[in-house]
Amino acid sequence: MIQVSEPKQNCSARHWRTNRLIAFVFVVVTAAIAVFSLLIVFSRATVVVLSKQRDIESELIVDIASSPTGDEVPGSVYKISRSATESFPVSSSVTVETRAEGRVRIVSELSRAQTLVASTRLVTPDGVQFRLKDTVVVPAFGSVEGVAVSDESGPSGDVGETTFTIPGLNEGTRQFFSVETVGSLMGGRKETYMVTAAELSKAEDEMVGRLSSELTSALRGQARDDGSRPDGELFSFDVTKRLADTEIGEETESFNLSVTVEGKGVFFDRSAFDGSVNRMLTARLLFGRELATVNVDTSRTEIEKIDLIGRRANVRVTVQGASILSAEAAGLDPEKLVGVTSTAAVQYLEGLDGVSSASVSLCPFWLRRLPNVAEHIMIEVR
Repeated sequence: MIQVSEPKQNCSARHWRTNRLIAFVFVVVTAAIAVFSLLIVFSRATVVVLSKQRDIESELIVDIASSPTGDEVPGSVYKISRSATESFPVSSSVTVETRAEGRVRIVSELSRAQTLVASTRLVTPDGVQFRLKDTVVVPAFGSVEGVAVSDESGPSGDVGETTFTIPGLNEGTRQFFSVETVGSLMGGRKETYMVTAAELSKAEDEMVGRLSSELTSALRGQARDDGSRPDGELFSFDVTKRLADTEIGEETESFNLSVTVEGKGVFFDRSAFDGSVNRMLTARLLFGRELATVNVDTSRTEIEKIDLIGRRANVRVTVQGASILSAEAAGLDPEKLVGVTSTAAVQYLEGLDGVSSASVSLCPFWLRRLPNVAEHIMIEVR
């Protein structure tokens, strides 16, 4: 048998090609593993969620104290009273109906004196009835003057110059008397000044305004004297006494009004106050929502009560604002987005209650799916 042996040259070449292939495959696999590892390590996703804003309104009580503890706001409280009395002219001119009044002359042809008591009736030829204002004595064969007043208010008493009969005297005596006006008997209406509720209220408002301004300066001065330099302040004013020397509807040309106003001042650290309001408002939000804005312009702040002995005050705040979804909301857990496509992530997010819209940004840009590691997904709520 003849044996033919392969040349050593060819065998070495085949081994070299095999080793080169193995090396190439190893490099490719290693590169693939490296690229995959780099993608895992360096891939990032930024998810931007636009939240629907929800209006919120709440009433809060903020505690202010000169020696604050806990969530109390540092500040100081003061109270001052001030009184004043002023005179005001009456400007309300009104036309009122009055009873006509005038002088009359009573002539007697009787041989004896005749007494006519107050309220003796005098009647005109037209039947308009007057009465004597005072008792008069008519001398025998003489005359006397007196004042007659109409029974009814209004223009019916404007009888001018006229005569009267005295129906209260018996017919036999009546014929000896005659009564006539002395000049025209006028009346029934007159222009007069009358105190109205509107004038009293206006006068009180003016006095309270002036006293409140004075009290504001006095309270600020007291705070400065105590060394207080706060950047927040709050005042309240209460009328504790009002007294007028006239009643509504009384005819007069002027009136006096006395007013006492009590002023309360609370001075506090504004930044600490705002921070306390924000914390309390945030604590009242539902889980998964956070405070977005506080509308300072529409907020109402008033002194609820003060304690001068304890040097503290309670301030009622009615605050309005808006809330948005927080990144801690259950539906925004990055674990729910691991490994999904950007399209699927957007569809999922926009289906959540309170989400207006969503967008996904991937790095590197050619990626189509979100990272497989939740820590590499950043969710930003706006």
